[in-house]
Amino acid sequence: MDAKPLTSRALPSTLGTPKHFYQRFADGQVLDPNWPRLTTEESLKDFPPRPHGLKILFINAPIREWSYPNIMPLGHGYVASVAVMDGHSVQVLDLNAERKGPVKDEPEAINRWVERRVKEVLVREKPDVIGVGGIVTQYSRIKRIVRACREICPEVPVILGGGIASSLPVFMLQRLEVDVVVQEEGEVTLSEVLHRLETGASLEGVKGCAYRRPVRPGEWEFRDNGLRPSVKSRALGLDALPWPHRLPWPVDEVYRINPVGHLNWKTKWVDGSPAGSGQYSESMIASRGCPYAAVACDYCYAAYLGKQYRLRSPRDIVDEMVFLKERYGLTYIHFLDDLMMTDYRWALEFCDELRQRKSQTGFEIQWGGTCRTNIVADDILRARKEGRPHMLERGYEAGMRQAGYGVESASPAVLKAIDKSGQTVEKMELAIRETQRIMGYADCSFMIGSPGETRQTMQETVDFCRRVGLKPEVFFFTTAYPATTFWQLALDKGLIAKAVTGRLGPANEDLIEEYLIRLGEQGESVRTNFSDLPDEEVVDLSWWAINELGAQNTVRHPHTGEEQVMVKPSVRGASRADL
Repeated sequence: MDAKPLTSRALPSTLGTPKHFYQRFADGQVLDPNWPRLTTEESLKDFPPRPHGLKILFINAPIREWSYPNIMPLGHGYVASVAVMDGHSVQVLDLNAERKGPVKDEPEAINRWVERRVKEVLVREKPDVIGVGGIVTQYSRIKRIVRACREICPEVPVILGGGIASSLPVFMLQRLEVDVVVQEEGEVTLSEVLHRLETGASLEGVKGCAYRRPVRPGEWEFRDNGLRPSVKSRALGLDALPWPHRLPWPVDEVYRINPVGHLNWKTKWVDGSPAGSGQYSESMIASRGCPYAAVACDYCYAAYLGKQYRLRSPRDIVDEMVFLKERYGLTYIHFLDDLMMTDYRWALEFCDELRQRKSQTGFEIQWGGTCRTNIVADDILRARKEGRPHMLERGYEAGMRQAGYGVESASPAVLKAIDKSGQTVEKMELAIRETQRIMGYADCSFMIGSPGETRQTMQETVDFCRRVGLKPEVFFFTTAYPATTFWQLALDKGLIAKAVTGRLGPANEDLIEEYLIRLGEQGESVRTNFSDLPDEEVVDLSWWAINELGAQNTVRHPHTGEEQVMVKPSVRGASRADL
């Protein structure tokens, strides 16, 4: 893996379509937006596999096993499109889809099944490259998958991508024993990595990846080449990326029949919404990054797809929506963006594009996505001055049926402590009331256990919800994840060690790995309680708030989805009178 490096200088557009996808871009900007790309299934004919292209196996680890599998791994789909465009062949082992429904087996039984399936497929497919990836809560499963890969195919390169890879790249190389880590956006970087692997060239200098190379038997050197410039907005970049290659994944048989977003917001915490509802959904992304990344909320890893916020053109997005509806018979499309409805001008343009399509072709579909209360509130006030419908009203006219808000807290002190920039209680109330008026409900989630959290701040949050008639989706425990501000704070306060050993203290890499292994789906318990309240009181206050407000999740654990027996809170003061 350490032969003479190849040049990565992009080819000028006058020479025609470049041979490799990564050669289409220079510093994140596409050289010619008119080059062909993979979009619909019909476009596959433009990218036949090369006789000597690589055979790549993408493995999708189980996630949220308490629910029905309902979200195709879009990140896998995007990089798979690039692999196909470069002439490689793609196979898929989707362990999350293969489970079909909620899994109630013991964890060790699931682990044995995962390892058995990985080994079976590796023996059958004999891939040249293995790709795995996901989010950091899948660490335990991904570690087992990679271990099985090493046992069956010890010489086959394993590439790790997704948020788990970007958050701690060198740590993942060392602990997961993968060969390459693709950081942040994967399309351009993976194209160059695959080219180097195919030709036996060194990975030295390939921006956007970290890798390991042997220095002597049993010893490795770890190198981080630094980040690649993010793909630019609209026609300069994102519009030139392919759409996700969905065909190898069981969208027809699994993902579309288990609705998400608006179609399952009432049943999400039962089992992820049962199959066979007759209403089909799929997921998309319209933007990358977060406009607040420079001053990111302390709990959020906002930069895993790049530190700059970038949007696709409304026309390209609606083209994909049209294809998805026609191909899969969809009722609803859910946007998985970290923050979709942010730039009000873009939001109005997007809604205009949807309305024009309806008038031109009759196309219409329901959709939903993430919003921020201060952005929505600002546009409500702006629209009143300008005498026009605001972004939610325009959205509803164009099929928008869900607005998701990460409210987190209604206490000004806590909002300031977690750096929820721009969000005030007044703006929250305005945005939520308008959302309820237009869409019938507001999809809001909250956290408990942040810095400055007290019984009084929880009372403020509950009082706010009562005042606006809000039944929150869930109260999450504030949890530290790698690459967030709270991660370093948790290390400094000794909370990572406490989550593993029960005692405050420093955390070495062994303790960090054990923390990640136990992390699970947002934690089975209070992991990193940043407040001065005892952990037990945080748990009781969470259940108290859920009971007081009649929140949606009254049956399942708010983090794991496990069935719970509701008990009377034990904390003194866990009633309105005492609080």
